[in-house]
Amino acid sequence: MTRNVTAPGVLRKAIEVGAVPAAASVSRKGEARWEAGELSYRAWVWKDAAGALTWDLHIGDAKFGALMSEYGGLSVPVRSSQNTMPWPMTADSSLAAFLQEGLGRAGQFVIDRADLCALLCSSEDVHRGDLYAWLPIANYPARLVQALILARDIGEVDLESEILSKLQGNSIRLSNGRSLEILKSAKSWASKYSAALGFDVPI
Repeated sequence: MTRNVTAPGVLRKAIEVGAVPAAASVSRKGEARWEAGELSYRAWVWKDAAGALTWDLHIGDAKFGALMSEYGGLSVPVRSSQNTMPWPMTADSSLAAFLQEGLGRAGQFVIDRADLCALLCSSEDVHRGDLYAWLPIANYPARLVQALILARDIGEVDLESEILSKLQGNSIRLSNGRSLEILKSAKSWASKYSAALGFDVPI
């Protein structure tokens, strides 16, 4: 059987059932973007290697996200341990339930900018039920700098102090066996982010 529902069609169903806001802009490639309050959202639906429907949602900072778009928009990817289903032939109730349980709930994962900041400075994935923020150790130093930018902007002094302490941490071991110096890597990222944002990010 050929697949009858396109990726944009899946997103239109997501809007219809409230899993994605009606104000979201949907592209022909299966991407939806929207903002709500302090946060920005970028969702994708696509056909994976096994031919199944899957989704991904990046939740980022609305204030600095556009300036940081080259670096992922100051965001965290939110995923689910159960985020695939056979590609739908029709936009039926099983698709609706899949989208509401997945994308719909994922959209509530990050509470506010302070929560986003706390997620960015985590050294490992953060699980909340069957949803989780995917936070690989390889980009930990970069995420610490992003968290520092947010903490300073929202005046979270305790979080800023915690992040500065983490930046002084021991080297981290990557999956390929190499080690990465947190502070050295973070300073390199801070220089790039400063150029993108138009203000200095001191460490």
